[in-house]
Amino acid sequence: MYECLVLMADACQLWLRQLLPTPAGSLLMLGGIYLVAAVLSGLSGFGFSAVGSLSLLVLPPQLGVALLMGLSLIGQLASYRSLRSELRDARGAADAWRDGAWPYLLGGCLGLPAGLAVLGFVSASHLVTGLGVFLVSYSAWSLLKPAHLRLQVAPPGPWAGLTVGALGGLVGGFSAFPGAVIVVWSGLIGLTKARTRALTTPFILGTQTLALLSICMLWPERLGLAFWGLMVLNMPLVLLGNRCGVAIYRRTSDIGYRQVTLAALGVSGMGLVLKAV
Repeated sequence: MYECLVLMADACQLWLRQLLPTPAGSLLMLGGIYLVAAVLSGLSGFGFSAVGSLSLLVLPPQLGVALLMGLSLIGQLASYRSLRSELRDARGAADAWRDGAWPYLLGGCLGLPAGLAVLGFVSASHLVTGLGVFLVSYSAWSLLKPAHLRLQVAPPGPWAGLTVGALGGLVGGFSAFPGAVIVVWSGLIGLTKARTRALTTPFILGTQTLALLSICMLWPERLGLAFWGLMVLNMPLVLLGNRCGVAIYRRTSDIGYRQVTLAALGVSGMGLVLKAV
C-alpha cells in the first residue's frame, strides 16, 4: 500500500511538472499579465495579445504564442456573448456583405497565410518592431490632432473591407495582433464605438480561430498538456477581466471610447516593441 502511494505521488509530481512548466511565482506573474490584458481587451475589443506578449518573458515562445491565441479567443467569445445585442443593433439593417464584417473576415482569412509565410523571409523582430513604432506614432498623432481632422472617404464597400481585412490578416500572421489594422481604419473613417466593435470582434474571432486550427494541424505538439493546463488555470482570470472591461466599455461615450482605443493602441505598440527587443 505504501509503495502504491509513493508511486502515485511520484506520478502526480511528474504530471504537475509537465502541466505547469513554470514556478509558482511565474504563475502568479502570468495570471496578472493575462488579467490586465483581458480588462484591456474587454474594454477596447482588441490588444490581448499585445499586452499578453509579456508572458513570453516566462514561457517558451511556441507555448506562449499558442496560449495567447487560445486565451484571446476565450475573451473574444465572452465579449461577443455579452455584447451580442449591441453588436446586432450596430449592424442594424445594413447589407451583410456590403457594410458588414464578412468582407473584412474573408480578407483576413486570405491575408493570414501570407503573414505566416512572411516570417520565412523577413526577420519577425524587425516587422513587429516596425508595427509597434507605427502604432505608437499613430495613436500619439491621433490623440493630439484636431478632432475635426478626419479621412474623407465614401462609405466603404466590400472591396475596401476585403483590402483592409487582408492587410489585417497579413499583420496578424507575423504579429498575432490582427485587430490593429481594423481599429486604425475605423478611426480614420470615423466609425462609432459600436460599429468599430461590430467589426473587430468577429474579425479577431475568425482569424484567431483559423490560426489555432492551423497550429493544431501543422504543429499539434504545441497544444499539449502544458497548454491545456495553463489554459484551464488562467481562463477564470481572463473571463473576470473581460467582464470588467466590458462593463467599463458600456459606460464610455464615443469620444471616450476613441481615446481609450488610441491609448490601447499605444500601449499595444509599446508591448510589441518590447516583445521584439
